[in-house]
Amino acid sequence: MTPRFGAGLLLAAACAVAGAAAAQAAASAADAQPATLSGSGYVAQSIDDRVDLLVREGFDRPDEAKRWLLQLRHDVDDTPAMKRLFLQAEATIEAQGGAVADAGRAAEQLLALSRDAADPQAVAASNLVRALVAENAGQLDVAAALAQSALNVYQPACPSDARAAAPAPMCDYRSVWRVLHVLERRSMSLGQVAASASHARAAFELADWAGDPYRKPYSLSVLAYSSVRNGQADDGLRAIAQAKRMAGAVGDPALVARVLSNEARIADARGDRDGVLATLEEALGLAQRAEAPRLQAQLLSNLTDAYAKRRRPADALRAADMALPIVRRFHDQRAERLLINNAGLAKIGLQRIAEGKQDLARVIELWRTSGAIAEQAAALREYGEALASAGDARGALELFHRERALSTEVMQNNRSVALKEMQTRYDAEAKQRSIDLLNQDNALKTAALSNRDLMQRIWALAAAVLALSVMLAALLYRRVRETQRQLEASHAKLRVQSERDPLTNLANRRHFQAVMQSTHGGADSGFAGTLLMVDIDHFKHINDGHGHAAGDRVLVEVARRLNDAVRGDDLVVRWGGEEFLIVASGLATERADQLAARVLASIGGAPVLVDAQALHVTASVGYARFPLPPYAVPVPWEQAVNFADMALYTAKNQGRNRAVGLVSASAPDAQALRAIEDDFDRNWHEGRVTLRQTPGPQA
Repeated sequence: MTPRFGAGLLLAAACAVAGAAAAQAAASAADAQPATLSGSGYVAQSIDDRVDLLVREGFDRPDEAKRWLLQLRHDVDDTPAMKRLFLQAEATIEAQGGAVADAGRAAEQLLALSRDAADPQAVAASNLVRALVAENAGQLDVAAALAQSALNVYQPACPSDARAAAPAPMCDYRSVWRVLHVLERRSMSLGQVAASASHARAAFELADWAGDPYRKPYSLSVLAYSSVRNGQADDGLRAIAQAKRMAGAVGDPALVARVLSNEARIADARGDRDGVLATLEEALGLAQRAEAPRLQAQLLSNLTDAYAKRRRPADALRAADMALPIVRRFHDQRAERLLINNAGLAKIGLQRIAEGKQDLARVIELWRTSGAIAEQAAALREYGEALASAGDARGALELFHRERALSTEVMQNNRSVALKEMQTRYDAEAKQRSIDLLNQDNALKTAALSNRDLMQRIWALAAAVLALSVMLAALLYRRVRETQRQLEASHAKLRVQSERDPLTNLANRRHFQAVMQSTHGGADSGFAGTLLMVDIDHFKHINDGHGHAAGDRVLVEVARRLNDAVRGDDLVVRWGGEEFLIVASGLATERADQLAARVLASIGGAPVLVDAQALHVTASVGYARFPLPPYAVPVPWEQAVNFADMALYTAKNQGRNRAVGLVSASAPDAQALRAIEDDFDRNWHEGRVTLRQTPGPQA
């Protein structure tokens, strides 16, 4: 049986956290710059090494790290490269410490430096800082997009094969390493284990190429966890054992604790609850030795889950209570919400139901402030289950009703979408179809008049044959009702057909006009949802080379594949010629990315057969989810369609057969958003617009 030593260790952790705070206050009075990492034997040599050491120290001691960084800056030349190095270091310390405003100002200063000194790496550094800020705030999709944008700038200066020994003096491997781990964490959050392992392996090989003793074991431990999650348990266990040996050789207890944290994740993935708990408690002891309060808080947060799974709510509550003051000091909103949530659940498990409900109210308020309605609903559902287990059926029922109401609100907010009608003219086939339906309608009306004349004749005969007239009248009544039904069906069919494309049977623009009038009638209403503009690549070549009949078959097949790629309540419309438009409601950003990838794969993944000839057809996609992060300025639907069209234009300019998603726009108000719309390409290249590219399938 595993010994129950959690309470004693947590008491020691409390003392250690208090001691670390006192040590931190004493250290802030010292003037000397550190030459080594706290508790380690790693010695900084170059200016880059010393700045990197201060950034790592800033994770737990941001104030001292910034003060030492300022002193070090006085001792170096004021070149553009040094300005970028120190400004990025300061911004990184602010970002990982949760100082959003200060980090944002530093990111803007990096952008200004890129313009003044023509330094493209300053733009990449600005995007990396903003990625760290977004990740700390829980916006992992925005963080990944910004990180990928930074990687595109950093990577050309680094060796294409990190295992090669070729020197690359312009390679900022530390920034590339941070970018790769942002992408790794995002991939893991989406369950993309193979992609996560690929990023972790690239980070490890880069640290190995640079000979970085600190980054190598950490990246290897992350790679070990990804390997286990990917079904390669033996490789993962060998890698985590090697990472522990490498971290132990560095002599930094904080580094060993971080490696052990990943070992605990491996134990959890293998269902070894005892191993999880023992490893996390060992890591917590090392974090205490390193006097790393923020690392201790992270480990305590992990321990709350471990204790909860072992049905030890008292230990879970103690761990949460110790970690909360630290994460609040570092403005770590994600960790704070998790800890308050877990603390409340632990209190309910201890039958302190009233206190647990108070914590629930605080969690709901935090989620409400951030505008995350779906997360509020999840918290209500989790607490409802806890109250039901604790015997509070009335409280559980109340939370159930609140959760249902919030879920309904989420559905209502995301259900209605509309698109801009860009032209009202139909093609010749659509007009002919409308004429045919009108002729059918006139024929039914003529039949109705004939039936009325027949009714008058029957009533004339009724004077002579009363019994027969009654039966004939009943028959006539049924026929009139049937005629009226056919007339109503004809009108309904006429309305439906007038809002369908005759070739592909997709919705057309008139349908969207009706949708917009019913859902976005107000001139100032903002659009909420995801738009994807799809254009078939080189469609003119198909018409010219194979004939318009072949082109029509390609359009019909593409329409069918688009319908198969979307959800049942999504809307696919033929926008004109070879262009299509998809409207999806209720999609998170990562789901929008996945939908764009599905559209590319559905169109280009298999050839289109035309007269026994296989045609390779690809498409370009421009898409965006509105309102745009991070400012969420309301966007009229007309402007939303323009942004999707601009993203499509960018996809075609970048070589076609790809999707370009508009991830974020640095526009705090409507005027700034219009300025970005007026010169989209320039704002993208200056870093105010973040795009995500997804390549299509290759032939």
